[in-house]
Amino acid sequence: MNRITPFFGMILLLFPLVSEAGRINNIFFDSGGAIITIRHNGCQLKPPFKSNRKLILPMAHCASNANKIYIKHPDLKKIHWAQHDPKTVWIVATFSGSQYQYEIASSPHQYQICIPSCESQKSQTDRLSNIRKQEKMMFKLNGVFFQIPLQDMLIDEFLVRSIGYLPKNLVRDGLPHFGSKRDDWKGKKRKHQGYDIYANKINVVAAADGTVTRIRRSALSGLYVKLHHGNKLYTLYIHLTSASVKQGQKVKQGDVIGAINGPSGNAVEPQLHFEIKPNNRSVDPLALVKTFYQADTQIMDKIRGYENTIQQSVQRRNLAVDKFLKSQPLK
Repeated sequence: MNRITPFFGMILLLFPLVSEAGRINNIFFDSGGAIITIRHNGCQLKPPFKSNRKLILPMAHCASNANKIYIKHPDLKKIHWAQHDPKTVWIVATFSGSQYQYEIASSPHQYQICIPSCESQKSQTDRLSNIRKQEKMMFKLNGVFFQIPLQDMLIDEFLVRSIGYLPKNLVRDGLPHFGSKRDDWKGKKRKHQGYDIYANKINVVAAADGTVTRIRRSALSGLYVKLHHGNKLYTLYIHLTSASVKQGQKVKQGDVIGAINGPSGNAVEPQLHFEIKPNNRSVDPLALVKTFYQADTQIMDKIRGYENTIQQSVQRRNLAVDKFLKSQPLK
């Protein structure tokens, strides 16, 4: 079992030796597929060797900063890596027991260490790939897949209407991304705790199976719905104009829970303010989207492109807020 498959072994032999050190770009672990993925630029995996409960993967012609990942998996406990000598990085996988099995697959700029074998994980990998190709999915968290919370919206449109969207009223609406400024034009400070998706005349759907825990209306939020997905994991849907569920009702992923038909609450343009709340605390959904789509180069290129424009948008909005405040009469 502890082998490199003939096909991938041939690829390894064909990789050219490099005179200059390559670099580890990223190392991550897919718990669902039990696969360690090593992304690199110009490094070369030498024959691994085993010690008690440890698998050591020497990466030659390689450089990296030291780092570690703690893992919740029945067979694997930790992955850590560091510079072993000026030209070699050691990546060490620590297992729960000494009787472990693995297989290595390789492609340009990437190695995958599959536990116990790459073939045994293929069906799970294919399933996740098919889920991503549906393009309605947004991310996976705590083993739960979450879809884009607007009916029939795909990932490309989601990006355009959220991180890629520049509101018409920059001062009052603010920018859509998590952590952007709010109420500074009123002389107050507040951080945006969700993600705005600009759309109108569209149904809002449950991002995952859950139970409706709250339906309320307020001056800031307009009409909003809160769902509980188990294990203290919640989602929040704000700026609705109507709701089609009742408190205590159980819903399935994709079920319509409300609609947006014009602006609601303090929103200037029609939009859905969406929050993902593990342990009932809001986190940035874009970080989860990037993890979910990290193998999709087209989606990741679009995300990076939009992220590169955020700082320009922030500066543009700051100037607009300053101009607005200066235009106000003295009190």
